[in-house]
Amino acid sequence: MPRTIKVKRKISTGANPGEKWVARIFHNETVGFEKIAEMISETSTLSAGDILNTLKQLETVVIWQILQGNPVELGYLGKFYFKITAKAVDTLEEVTAETITRKYVRFRPSKMFYKKLRETKTTFVDLDIKGLPSNNDPETPAP
Repeated sequence: MPRTIKVKRKISTGANPGEKWVARIFHNETVGFEKIAEMISETSTLSAGDILNTLKQLETVVIWQILQGNPVELGYLGKFYFKITAKAVDTLEEVTAETITRKYVRFRPSKMFYKKLRETKTTFVDLDIKGLPSNNDPETPAP
């Protein structure tokens, strides 16, 4: 279950600007391929090295496919898409590579994964982290 914290933010847009409180996910340490490989090896007959090699190959092939413009679906995780944003111009001839303003990858979770995200329970925790408000010091400004 993800840990959720309450953070004070300065909101400058909308109908009621000012200092507001919002919920934010408190992210733990990032889990990389090495840790994932170790975790999978504990529940399979494959070694962590074999799994790590497979994950590295998956990484390479997914990048190749996305750079070719092919959406990549990774089972119950979801799909990755190459996306762009571009500046609108008046004529067909004006559309060039320079009118592309942003290139990025979009991830869309599968229906099953999205359902699990929506059903995830929310648990607020009081973390005493420098720069974040806590119950003991409600006036501490947030970064």
